[in-house]
Order: sequence, then C-alpha cells, then structure tokens
Amino acid sequence: MARRGGGAAAALIALLAVLVFVVGRLMFRDARSIQALEAARVELQAKEARAQYLANHDVLTSLPNRAAFNRFVDGAAANLTQGAVAVLLIDLDKFKDVNDTLGHLAGDQLIQSVATRVSAHLPQGALLARLGGDEFAICLTEGLDEETLCTLAEACLASLRKPFPILGSEVLIGGSIGIAVGAPRSTDRTELLRKADIAMYCVKSSGRDGYRFFTVEMDESLANRRELEEDLRKALASGQELFVAYQPKMDASGETVVGLEALVRWDHPVKGLLTPDLFIPIAEEAGLIHALGTWVLKEACRVSKKWQGLMMAVNVSPVQFKAEGFASLVRSVVQRCGVDPRHIELEVTEGILLDDGQDVRSALHDLRAAGFRIALDDFGTGYSSLSYLKQFKVDRIKIDKSFIKRVGRDQEAIAIVQAVIALGHAMNLSVTAEGVETSEQGSLLRTVGCNELQGYLFSKALRESELSATLATVGGDRAINRQAS
Repeated sequence: MARRGGGAAAALIALLAVLVFVVGRLMFRDARSIQALEAARVELQAKEARAQYLANHDVLTSLPNRAAFNRFVDGAAANLTQGAVAVLLIDLDKFKDVNDTLGHLAGDQLIQSVATRVSAHLPQGALLARLGGDEFAICLTEGLDEETLCTLAEACLASLRKPFPILGSEVLIGGSIGIAVGAPRSTDRTELLRKADIAMYCVKSSGRDGYRFFTVEMDESLANRRELEEDLRKALASGQELFVAYQPKMDASGETVVGLEALVRWDHPVKGLLTPDLFIPIAEEAGLIHALGTWVLKEACRVSKKWQGLMMAVNVSPVQFKAEGFASLVRSVVQRCGVDPRHIELEVTEGILLDDGQDVRSALHDLRAAGFRIALDDFGTGYSSLSYLKQFKVDRIKIDKSFIKRVGRDQEAIAIVQAVIALGHAMNLSVTAEGVETSEQGSLLRTVGCNELQGYLFSKALRESELSATLATVGGDRAINRQAS
C-alpha cells in the first residue's frame, strides 16, 4: 500500500511539473505577445505622429506648410476681439535662375537658408510658413501698426539681399513682399491672402526687391490688367487691332532718311490707341510676348523688302531674347521673308546685359555673325557701363530721350550726351539720339557728332500706308528712291 501511495504521489508531482511547464510556456508566450502588441502600438503611434507632422510641416525647411498656415490664420481671425490680422507674402526674386544655373540641390539649400534668415526676424507670436516653391508667408496678430510691419518687411528684405553661400558659390537674390491687414472676426483668410498676393504682384511688376501694402486701387488695376490680357489674346488670335508703325531715323544732317524703327501699336476697340508700354509688360508676363514679337518681326521684314535701302530696327523684349532658340528663330523668320539680315537691326535693352550668361552671349554672337546689327536701346537709364559694352558686342547705342529732352536747357545734359557720343565713337559704335523735338536739339547733336537723329522734329511713327508720302517730305527724293521696285 505504501508503495502504491508513493507511486501516486510521484505521478501527481510529475503531472504538476507538466502543468507548471505548460502554464509557464503559455505565460511566456502571452508576455511576448503583450510585448509585441505594445511595440506595435508604439510604432503605430510614432507613424501617426510622423504623418501628423508631415501633414502640417514642410519637409525641406521644417516650417509649417500651407495647410497649417491656413488654420493659423483662420484661428487668429476667429479668436481676436480687437486688433487685426496681418499677412506678409514673400516671393523670392531670381530663384529660378539659381535652379537653372546651379541645379535643384542648390535651390533646396537656398530655400533652407532663406527659412533660417527670415525666421530670425519673427516677432513673438508670429508664424512663418513655406507655402510652396519659393513662396513664404508670415502671419501676425500683434504689433500691426504700419511702422512695425514696415520694419519687419525691411529686415526680411535686407537679409535676403545678402549673399547666400551655396555649393561653393555666392548667390545673390532678393525678395518681393506683399502686405495685407484684415479686421478681427470679419477677416476672410482667402481674401486676405489674395490681397497680399496682389500687393506682392505689384512689387514684382514695378521692379521687384521691395514691399507694398494692399490698396483698393491695386485690385482695380489687376482687374484691368487681366481684362487687357484677355483682349490681347483675342487680338493676336484674330489678327485685327494690332499694327506696326514705323518712325523714320535721319542721318546727322537731318535731311536724309537712313532707317525705320518698327513700333507695335494696339488700336483697342474700347480703350483706343495703346502704346507698347501699356501692353508689352502684360504680354511678357502672360507668355504672349513670343507670338507678338514674332508677328512684329514678320511685319517689319515685309515692309523692309519694300524699302531695301533703309535699315529696319525691331525692338526685342528681354523675355524673347533669353528664350531657348531665339537666335535660330530670328534667322529663320528673316530668311523665310526673303530679307537680308544686314538690313535688320535688333534693339535690346540694358537689362539683357545684366544676365551674364552663356545663352545671351551665344545669341548675340550668332545674330551678329549672321549679319544682324545689335543696338543698345535707352542707353543711360539702366546699368550703363563701359564694362558691359566691352563684354557684349553691339553695333549702336541709342541715347535715351530723357537726356535729349534736356539738351538746350541744361548744360549738364549736353555734357553727358557729348561724353556718351565720344565713348561710342571710341568703341567704333554708331550713336543715335531718340526724342529729338526741336531744331536747337538737332543742331547741338550734330555739333557734338551724333550719327543719327530720331524724333518728332522729323516725323512721328507712321502707319505703313503713310510711309511713301511722309518719307518724300522728310527725306526728299533720296528716301523715295530707296523703295524697291
């Protein structure tokens, strides 16, 4: 009996051992499962936090993004009971040039550096966000008097003007800032941003590198601009309303016509006759300048064939000139029109020379090699310097009419004009004076050696139908005899 009882005890002990083992294994597995579940929960939370962060922040700069900025502005406008909400919209100047010349990596580094610099000027409680591309925005709810906002804008612009060290190069940019201020509770975020954008657009249109506050007049101006843009598209598509006028250019004596300058005009059905300064900037910004410029060149070539003894001058927008394949396009158009390139003079402004790029140099070289003459228009109003004239080969400089207008009334003006003429002749360049309106101006310009004269003293810009009769008057038979048979 004792032996049987001992065996039962041993069996019971063995069973308990098995049970302990099984329970231990189950508990171990449960612990591992619990740990795995906890790890999965933590990982999920981290991913959710990361997703939440990415949904509200710009990856490149770690600044709040557009969505976060919109919520901030909405909340600021809704929670304020007094005061106001202000938005400063910042768009970088010449950012595309950096991307195009140094690559997108340089562009990314520049964006990061801009974020750091602008952040340093933020007042307490303000939010800086990157809205996308090269556009940033600041929202403020305190210190919104005009002086404080001007100080902030000027500080941001000053930091953007300083050189940025990027990939071993020093990059110079700038910024355009539009400022809009809205009243509390009645502020609509979309409207506030729209106004800031309009103000920023006005800065861009007036030369960039500055800031402006939104005004009602800006809104009206933009609406008129958009209406003109749409009308210009229709005019280009229809072939109506636009025409080219031609202003004679005289030799130094003022007696013989030596050339014509093609000047585009727009006979708007409602607004009347529009000069280029009113619609060329719109054409440039709307991407219409290439079609418009090509059309003007074709018209000028067609008229040039009728007056083969006269040099035909055609104005070229910097936007056209910097376009890929511009030199090839000009050669092709002139060739198809059957005109000798040596009878075409392309007038460019000094702004083109500021783009010290190989594309500009190559285009100038190719066009001159093909026989075209290059004239530097409005000389003296921009960045005129001897170094530019040395670097970029041109054939003629045209003294701006703002200087000629003062000739005869201002001793300093005639001294400047005389110096420009001497400079041109020293570099084997012809010199033309624009805006000659009085006999005294013409006489003085002849005395100091100006090669060509152009202005109302001799003739206004003429429609094609007026050329024959007027040229006979201002240029005598020598002008008429130049007309091709």
